[in-house]
Amino acid sequence: MKNQEKLAVVICNYNKGKSTVDCIASVLASNLDSSVKIFVVDNASDDDSETVITGAYREQITFTRSDVDLGSCGGLNLGIQQALQEGYTYICCLGEEITVDPDALKVMLDYMASTPSAGLAGGKVYHKHMPHYIQQFGISVDFKHCRASMLYADTPDSELIPNIVYCDAISSCCMMVRADAIRRVGLLPTENFLYWDDTEWGYCIKQAGFEVVALGAAHLYHAANPMHRCDNTKVNYYMTRNCMNFFMKYTKTEACNKMSIVLLRSVFEAFYLHRMGQAHNMAQSDVAALLDAVGGVRGQAANDRILPNDDNGLGFVSFFQEQESVYMEDDDPFLEQVIRQINPDIMFMQLPAPAAVTIVRCDSILSIRDFNFSLDFSENVVYIDKNYRMLATREDLDLIKNYEPSLQLFLYAMQPMVFRRVAEMRGIQNCPLS
Repeated sequence: MKNQEKLAVVICNYNKGKSTVDCIASVLASNLDSSVKIFVVDNASDDDSETVITGAYREQITFTRSDVDLGSCGGLNLGIQQALQEGYTYICCLGEEITVDPDALKVMLDYMASTPSAGLAGGKVYHKHMPHYIQQFGISVDFKHCRASMLYADTPDSELIPNIVYCDAISSCCMMVRADAIRRVGLLPTENFLYWDDTEWGYCIKQAGFEVVALGAAHLYHAANPMHRCDNTKVNYYMTRNCMNFFMKYTKTEACNKMSIVLLRSVFEAFYLHRMGQAHNMAQSDVAALLDAVGGVRGQAANDRILPNDDNGLGFVSFFQEQESVYMEDDDPFLEQVIRQINPDIMFMQLPAPAAVTIVRCDSILSIRDFNFSLDFSENVVYIDKNYRMLATREDLDLIKNYEPSLQLFLYAMQPMVFRRVAEMRGIQNCPLS
């Protein structure tokens, strides 16, 4: 590695001091040809994170504390700016719950150094508690369906998965960026505050002509549990608001009509599912995120936008905690692992049994259209969709029957607001309706 090709690692901590210590330890154990400088930014933690981190690695890191919550993007930007000022050629951002394989940083750094067109690189991130399953391997932006997808998420690793994935963005839990790319497009978009900042950054870096790539030989492990339940509605609010903002900002003008329908359908679906689950705070969060997106509200949300999380799905966790046995119509190893995490004593039957819950998988419980099927829900037949939402009662079925007409009224009321916001963002008089 040439002297001028220096590597800095930036870790943003928020109330996860022990996890950050583990992350630092894995970086220091990396097989690099030269030393690496670690910048740790504490983003206004209200626990003992500073004591834990500096007590373990005071002499081996540059520690900065922000007394104001800057959001994940703002915290990372603080460290990135320090690294740029000190002349680092490559900067690797890591989430505090990430641990890196000894060769991971070297794999990414060697690729970046040998590939001048590469602006952003990531690795293959595994679930730490299920290390044979990939959590994510690059991000793909889908303008047709107005979503960003974590590639290969929740799939078992295999030789069939490519070694290199050319993608649109890399998750901020581990992304190595070329300093020249930052100078071209700027820092992470702080107006997002939380979520979608990495997706937007990667998209802008790619649009600027740089290559965005995920490298299968760089192995990383993420400790976050996929069934973790946030205490408040911030994930729901920021994910919804910032997703809408991204597609209103970057979708081609001639495609805005379709984009508006797709986005509004997505928000209404979330709202309707939360209503079905009696998660009234989450339903309010859906509406607040929508109104703030079309109203141009950015940055940190107002206090009344973030409420206690009352979303229990449709009882997914509590439901399986109470079951003794289940039968799955279709094999789904990841779902089986998730259920076993919830209830280690549950039995998986090879054939249907009267005492066992029968699980039927579907893409979305709201997409079920055959209302005349003869399933008897009293015998514990449940539908589970890809987001772990369940159709388990006759009351659920009645709500699903009313979904489509309710959606059409919602689109009629809200679509003009989306058009007005797009026109404002782009400085045009009107956004075309088709």
